[in-house]
Amino acid sequence: MEGIVFFALCAIVLVYLAVRSRVRPCREYASIDAIVPAYNEGPCLEGALTDLLNNPYIAKVICVNDGSTDDTAAVLERMQTQWQGRLVAVHQDNTGKGGALMHGLEHVTAAQVFLTDADTRVPADNDGLGYLLAEIRAGADAVGGVPSSSLDAAGFLPHVRASLKLPMIVLKRTLQQLLGGAPFIISGSCGMFRTEVLRAVRFSDRTKVEDLDMSWSLVARGYRLRQCNRCVVYPQECNTFAEEWRRWRRWIVGYAVCIRLHRRLLATRFGLFSILPMAVLALVGAVTVLAAWYGASQREGLRDIVLVTVPLAWLCVVMAMGAISAVHHRRASLIPAAAFSVIYVLLAYVIWLMHGLKGLFTGREPARDKPSRCAHVVD
Repeated sequence: MEGIVFFALCAIVLVYLAVRSRVRPCREYASIDAIVPAYNEGPCLEGALTDLLNNPYIAKVICVNDGSTDDTAAVLERMQTQWQGRLVAVHQDNTGKGGALMHGLEHVTAAQVFLTDADTRVPADNDGLGYLLAEIRAGADAVGGVPSSSLDAAGFLPHVRASLKLPMIVLKRTLQQLLGGAPFIISGSCGMFRTEVLRAVRFSDRTKVEDLDMSWSLVARGYRLRQCNRCVVYPQECNTFAEEWRRWRRWIVGYAVCIRLHRRLLATRFGLFSILPMAVLALVGAVTVLAAWYGASQREGLRDIVLVTVPLAWLCVVMAMGAISAVHHRRASLIPAAAFSVIYVLLAYVIWLMHGLKGLFTGREPARDKPSRCAHVVD
């Protein structure tokens, strides 16, 4: 039954994407300002900023050095000399990402602003930002793209993550748009906003997931959020399990805290189709897996546990999604990597049980972590 529902939802999304494929990008060049917050982003900052500065849609880039202790400030000073007038470097004491974004907003003069991260590659040679801009021109107040994965200098875990990330984000956020009226989140690595909207509803650092908090605040105030699957960007992934654990813990606990902060949304269309399904599926899935493991261990032990954890039907589905990612990234290795994506499913389940529920009831979050960065490889 679950398989029938899943494939029915996929069919709905495919029809929607086919209809939306008629939308053309808005080619108003040099009409967007970009803000990039940076905290200890020295290894990857120059590559990310260069991509943005070479993008024809970008008028200027405002990079906010949020109290970095590495060579971020030096990189910015050197690049400002090369990109005089188009790169604005803002230096401040550490405030957190929300504070950095709001400080950068003071320097925005364009009617719309694109927000991304310093570890994220935004391709300069396609119309991704033009598709976001088309949604703004069609009446959206904020529009999110698709944060896929950068596989530059990437090891095993980033390939596993990349194998499902793009198709799953497209599937989930498109369904949230159709059913809930807005995508679950305008990602901090790929989001465009009307400048006046950000000035009216300001980012804050009351949670460690400021992009999720902002997205839900906009929904609560009646602003129109849209999902655009034609703009894909490439943030770096974690290369170690320890960093991945800390990052997912921050996301999941921040999600739980946002549910607490925005509990009035739960009874709305957005809450019923965007917020609650993800949390409920995670918690029910965790309990179901634990029960299945216990039952399997009572029969034949490890062999049955593996078969329960990675059923054949699930494996076929994820391999098919891995094929989609393999075509997009031009890496055939993503197809077999998809078989290991159960790592992330189980990771999410465990963190929900260990930390997510605690965050939901206490409103407290762990300190924000800083994953290791690597230099972007120039193609």
